[in-house]
Formats: sequence, C-alpha cells, structure tokens
Amino acid sequence: MWRDPIVEEVRKAREELFKQSNYDLHTFFENIKKIQEERKARMISKKDKDMCSKMSDVIEFTQCKDK
Repeated sequence: MWRDPIVEEVRKAREELFKQSNYDLHTFFENIKKIQEERKARMISKKDKDMCSKMSDVIEFTQCKDK
C-alpha cells in the first residue's frame, strides 16, 4: 500500500499535539488557538494568495509566499 509522506507527517504532528494535551480535546484546541495566534504574522490570507498568484516575478512571489 502506498503511503503519502505528507499525510504521515501531518498525522505525526497531530499525535504529538494530542500527547502534549494529555489527549484532552478541549486542551488540544486551546493549544491550537495559541499556536495560531503566535504564528498569525506568518499566515497568508486569501486576499494575499490571490495577489501572489497574479505576480509575474518569481522573487516577489517567493517573498509573498513566506509571509
């Protein structure tokens, strides 16, 4: 059976987060919210994605992608 390495990585990360939360669903989601807030500056909105996809310069696209 073929295994997708990306899916495996996501499942491994999820399991680690669950373990850190002592397998408590409420704590798990609270931790996820904290992580999202900490990384908010690195997230790209749909508007940013649309703008990036229209750029012709690869360097600008890469900078946009790394926001």
